[in-house]
Amino acid sequence: MRAETGLPVSTMTEAVVEGLRSVGARRVAVATAYSDLVNDRLADFLRRSGFEVLSMRGFGLTGFGDAANQTEQDIIDLSARAIDEAKTADAVLISCGGLKTLGCAVPIEQRHGIPVVTSTQSAFWKALRLTGNSGHVPDRGRMLAQHISVPAG
Repeated sequence: MRAETGLPVSTMTEAVVEGLRSVGARRVAVATAYSDLVNDRLADFLRRSGFEVLSMRGFGLTGFGDAANQTEQDIIDLSARAIDEAKTADAVLISCGGLKTLGCAVPIEQRHGIPVVTSTQSAFWKALRLTGNSGHVPDRGRMLAQHISVPAG
């Protein structure tokens, strides 16, 4: 798309990988909306991207739009189970752009002491960075709190 349009572009998966790397993640706990089949593919992708997947917990959802029915507390609880199972994770990924995660990062980070990276926040962060903005958004977790300079060009 970049070659065809000349515009800066990204994908959500590219943004997630960059988000994880920005917080120094290597060993991750993962919480998702997905079924085991999709979780297996996600784990394989994360491993090929250089991360060690220590745990993977999913809601097991298969219907389009079902993720929107999960509450922030449901997401926080699922993430806690993934983090507890992982034991030594240095970040947690909450994967699924349909999960309402905006209010999840801070309580998870306060409780578990590790950064939270979510699909939605990563995509938003990456979009801001593509426009030349640092992506800094206060009070929404460590990833968005960063002041990372945007490369010129």
